[in-house]
Amino acid sequence: SGGREYTGMRASPCVDKGEMTCMSCHTMHRPPSDTRPVEAWTDDQLGVGMRDNAACLQCHEMPDIAAHTHHAAESTGSNCYNCHMPHTSYSLLKAIRSHQIDVPTVQSSLATGRPNACNQCHLDKPLGWAADHLHAWYGTERPEMSRDEEAIAASVLWATRGHAGQRALAAWSMGWGAAKAASGSDWTAPHLAALLDDPYPAVRAIAYEALRGVAGFEGYDYDRTALPPARAAAAAQALTLWERQWPTTEREAPDPATLVGADGALDWDTVKRLLSERDNQTISWFE
Repeated sequence: SGGREYTGMRASPCVDKGEMTCMSCHTMHRPPSDTRPVEAWTDDQLGVGMRDNAACLQCHEMPDIAAHTHHAAESTGSNCYNCHMPHTSYSLLKAIRSHQIDVPTVQSSLATGRPNACNQCHLDKPLGWAADHLHAWYGTERPEMSRDEEAIAASVLWATRGHAGQRALAAWSMGWGAAKAASGSDWTAPHLAALLDDPYPAVRAIAYEALRGVAGFEGYDYDRTALPPARAAAAAQALTLWERQWPTTEREAPDPATLVGADGALDWDTVKRLLSERDNQTISWFE
């Protein structure tokens, strides 16, 4: 949750084996030489140029970043932050960047439940897909996985059978611009609609904001504080709206791993099974 940025940073090799401090990227006071609008500085109080790879290139040499990332040099996939400081912490009804700098691995996701950077951006791909690429590109050991983890999009698993923290991060990721560009967003509508009836108000609020970013749902009305019957009705209404819209617009067929077919039909049998396996442990988030 939010508030552990310092402890996360202290657990990072850039601090343990390097000279990184909070001030390597942040500045407590806006210097006179900073000509940006004050709003640009108050957004995370990052120093000039610290919102892109310049922050990491202060210490690390990367003459050919595309060769390292296997993504186009100017793409979000070549943003150091997105791979090594992904949005896997929660605070203030949104996901925030982890300050524990590490490398993405599927093994870590399996062991801790924490989303990995690959699947948080490529929302339509399974953990098995990410494991294959990490093994091919970096020699990362491929862990054993269940059939679901090999075949079903990781974001769908987190949104359906995950605990509240995973559901919140999955919902936020479905509204994140970089992930929508990599994975599309139309197929996320039914999964976000289901989260409108989540037991946690925070999850419902995040899912609603993401759903409004899907074409056709911009003006969808919903009250996240409503009682359970009203929430269930709102979720059903959103699903009906999505089912009506799909055949009337030209949409790209989603990856089968999303459990959404080329005709827009949701694999309800699998979704219901995953929902029955939901991790209902109590999660306490202290702001």
